[in-house]
Amino acid sequence: MQVRWNGTGSAWATHFGNSSAVLEAEGARLLFDCGHTVPSRLPSLGLTLADIPAVFISHLHGDHVYGLEEFGFRSFLLWKTRPHLLIPESLALPLWRNVLSGTMTRAGETLMILRDYFEIHLLQEDKPYHFAPWTLTIHPVRHVPDVSCYGVKIEAGTSSVGFTTDTLADADPFFYRGTQAVFHDCSFTPYTPTTVHAHFEQLEDYPEEFRRKTFLVHYDDETLARKLDPAWQKRIAHSQMRLTDPFFCYEF
Repeated sequence: MQVRWNGTGSAWATHFGNSSAVLEAEGARLLFDCGHTVPSRLPSLGLTLADIPAVFISHLHGDHVYGLEEFGFRSFLLWKTRPHLLIPESLALPLWRNVLSGTMTRAGETLMILRDYFEIHLLQEDKPYHFAPWTLTIHPVRHVPDVSCYGVKIEAGTSSVGFTTDTLADADPFFYRGTQAVFHDCSFTPYTPTTVHAHFEQLEDYPEEFRRKTFLVHYDDETLARKLDPAWQKRIAHSQMRLTDPFFCYEF
């Protein structure tokens, strides 16, 4: 399995872009989340939305779903295709009612619903879902109180990778059990009790066996300056966790 991150940043990161990745295995592609910066950054991977046959959505915050408007309109109006949308069952109706319907109810003169734009695949918690070469198993995570959010374990052949998406630092063994790598939400801003993201100083307390597998994503643009600090570099190295680089190809 190849994992190439389109963006590795937090919600409003402009340099790093929204956290989103393109997975490839056995000639198939799967887009992981589709925030507003995703369409414009895909050319840096040598791709466009037209090259993406399927997308998985983890939760309904804009930096994970706002790119779906362009994806849906272009697919329906220009390419006459209907990409596959893999989404937790509890999120499908709210995605349309609360996020997309305001602008996508009409495509020209045509009245539309979500299924007119995408072929929908509903995923259930902790139940493997098989799609092409992929097996996806979604798992609930704690992010914003009373807002549904899911991480996912994705397998293809002998490869298995965990994605926590946006989450608090729960050291959930689900993502580490049987996987070769885990891409984990990580904020480098100072920890506050009202946080909705995992913070680096919390992840430093994860078991060593977890830290060795962990790649950090969803950080802010200030990380550019931090990367120049030798003390910060030493602290990252000591943690045994790694910063995820946008546009780099990770192979598992």
